[in-house]
Amino acid sequence: MIYNTSIEHEKKQAISRFIYLVENQKKIELKGLSEKRTSKQNRALHKFFVIMCEQLNELGMEFQYTGLKGLTLSVMYTPSIVKDLFWRPIQIALFDIESTKDVNTEQINKITDVISKFFGDRGVVVEFPSIEQLTQ
Repeated sequence: MIYNTSIEHEKKQAISRFIYLVENQKKIELKGLSEKRTSKQNRALHKFFVIMCEQLNELGMEFQYTGLKGLTLSVMYTPSIVKDLFWRPIQIALFDIESTKDVNTEQINKITDVISKFFGDRGVVVEFPSIEQLTQ
């Protein structure tokens, strides 16, 4: 059962259930659940991938793909390349989370900071999209 402890009656139910389990010497597992991101935040994350690949492509940068029998193929950046080859490895390294659907807002902010610093040090400005950019 999941209880929202910011709602008073649910907090009381959670405490009551906890006391019951302790008094009856039951094994219990407690874990806090962080809030998942909103649909607007999800759109912003995917817009970030689009903005980032557009900026890299506008600067004339190309992704070097080396998966063809050791040959190198230069291709334009795509949102999928940004997500799977930049974002996801950092997400896994920082939080041991595979899927982007499982990261919360705080984690997104930390991953964005890492990416922004990396590219900023190389002269590429990468910013998370604003609300206005989501409606474009």
